[in-house]
Amino acid sequence: MFFSTYLNIRAHRSMGLSQMLVCCCLMGLAALWQAPALAEPLASGHDPRDRISERAWLDDPSNSLGPEQVRSMTWTPYSGPLRRGFIASTTWLRLKIEPAPVSQGSHPDRQSRLVLRILPGHLDEIALFDPRLAGQPPQLAGDRQDISQAEYRSFNQNLVLAAPSEPTEVLLRLRTTGNHGIHVEALGWDDLEDIERQQQVLIGAVLAFLLSILGWAVSAWWEQRDRVIGAFIVQQLVSIIFALSLLGVFRAYLPGWLDAQTIDLITSTLFPITATTVLWFHWHFLREFKPPALGLRCVKWLAAATPLILLLMLAGLMRQALALTMLVTVLTPLLLLLLAFFTGKPAPDQQPRLSRRQLIAVYGLTLAILWNATLPALGWLPSPPWTMYSAIAYGVVSAMILLIALRARAKAVETSRQETQLQLAVTQQRMDQEQEMRLEQEQFMTMLTHELTTALTTAHLAIGSLEPTSPMRERGYRAIHGMQSIIRRCFISGAFEASDFVPQRAPVKVQALLQELSEPLSDDADFELSADAKLPDCATDRQLLELILGNLLDNALKYRAQASVIELSAHPQSRGELAGLSISVSNIPGEAGRPDPAHVFKKYWRGPGASSWAGTGLGLYLSALLAKRLGGELRYQAQNAKVRFELWLPI
Repeated sequence: MFFSTYLNIRAHRSMGLSQMLVCCCLMGLAALWQAPALAEPLASGHDPRDRISERAWLDDPSNSLGPEQVRSMTWTPYSGPLRRGFIASTTWLRLKIEPAPVSQGSHPDRQSRLVLRILPGHLDEIALFDPRLAGQPPQLAGDRQDISQAEYRSFNQNLVLAAPSEPTEVLLRLRTTGNHGIHVEALGWDDLEDIERQQQVLIGAVLAFLLSILGWAVSAWWEQRDRVIGAFIVQQLVSIIFALSLLGVFRAYLPGWLDAQTIDLITSTLFPITATTVLWFHWHFLREFKPPALGLRCVKWLAAATPLILLLMLAGLMRQALALTMLVTVLTPLLLLLLAFFTGKPAPDQQPRLSRRQLIAVYGLTLAILWNATLPALGWLPSPPWTMYSAIAYGVVSAMILLIALRARAKAVETSRQETQLQLAVTQQRMDQEQEMRLEQEQFMTMLTHELTTALTTAHLAIGSLEPTSPMRERGYRAIHGMQSIIRRCFISGAFEASDFVPQRAPVKVQALLQELSEPLSDDADFELSADAKLPDCATDRQLLELILGNLLDNALKYRAQASVIELSAHPQSRGELAGLSISVSNIPGEAGRPDPAHVFKKYWRGPGASSWAGTGLGLYLSALLAKRLGGELRYQAQNAKVRFELWLPI
């Protein structure tokens, strides 16, 4: 039934939280429905099959009193489970056992014996003193006793005694390094077997439920590789192992492999390790909700207590170690609830997993369930009979709560993942469209360049046929040169905007390059070149640097004031720890005026006063683009009465 329920959960990954809650509740109700012998005592507070009519306890701080000495001392009556917390004393119990009624059809040997069923199963040593067996050593049970020597073996601690023919008082002595919590029932052999069968069904149901949650977590992690779900898997796996140990499964099935003392040590060691895995999971889980950093550090500090606890265990201070573990267990849900109250907003790149209200509800329920299991064990709250099963209830209910929370989170993660994939698909489609458009533009520009170049060649030949002294010849050559420059810039702009372009670097003598570029233009303008005598070579792409400087010189030549000087300068300039070279071109602005600093490097932009000159608005844009590709920067500066462009390049 439980396996099929798990398959149903696995098949319907899209089920809502309410459906999952109903499914989990049905599994829990099925477990209780199949365990009426356990459910009845929890509801009524007393099992009618129990032959104990009176209970009393006595504290022995000296740990040295014997049964004859304690019989005459003052006892404290109690009912239900006895919870005294972590103490160093010996606890004595006085139990009054009534005669068992004769059962028809039962074997006489079974009717002649009763079994003391002792909960919980993880108690170090319980000794039975029966006054009818005076002079004989007491019967022993507990974690440190070999279960193979027990007359009645089960997941619990059991002591067999002869059924009394009249009311009889027996004594139990409890010595344990753990919590002094104990509940004893005197049951007939047949009644006990019925209860044990129901208990085994309950344990199987609990285990199936916890394994189904673990299976869901493993499946979700396999699909998403989510760190939080991975932490939950570790926590759930360790918690299942710890639950099996607490329920006595290890005591029942491992004696052939390990001795009783080793099994007892494993159970004690699993306690702090389980607490640490719980803290580790919640640290990962809450970190997404941006709680205060100090709170997250406190979670780490609580987890850091585990090495100290293990050292205390190695030093033989088992009681102190277990008490410290219980303190960490009590503080953990309170700290987690406080963090839930002070969670912040998720990061912009994260999809909200749970609301703050849902988070507070999760940790509020966890706090109520865990404190209901631990505070009675410490003696801080009343301890009704059903609290003996509160540790199991906490494991089941907390796992169910976390399953619901993680399922909501996983659904949000999946939604976020699908949205991201959709956005990536849309982005990829846009990129493909832009790539296709760019290729079309490149093809168009190639065709246009070819056609215009052919036409300009023809025009150049036609102009060359004019008289050398004709003024139209010089104007024609200039017009052709300007048109060729425009075509070249359009072509270069499309080629160098590609992201996969890699400059070809080599040493370049900048001063010689400036002279080489300015000499052909010296007939039209005066150039003033200033450079350091020992100007270092610049390791850059000569072709690209030539394009940048050519554009800057052409720009200064076109937009300078009539008869003004164009100034060129080059000198070393470092930026931080990076050595570099600064090259500047300055001119006094003419009729076109100064360029707008906010638009000067924008593609296709031309100032209002530049319409009288041929151009495309690509020269400065292309120069700034190429400067970045070379690892440098091109800047515009309005310097007094001049327009100044400064190019910085690393050397």
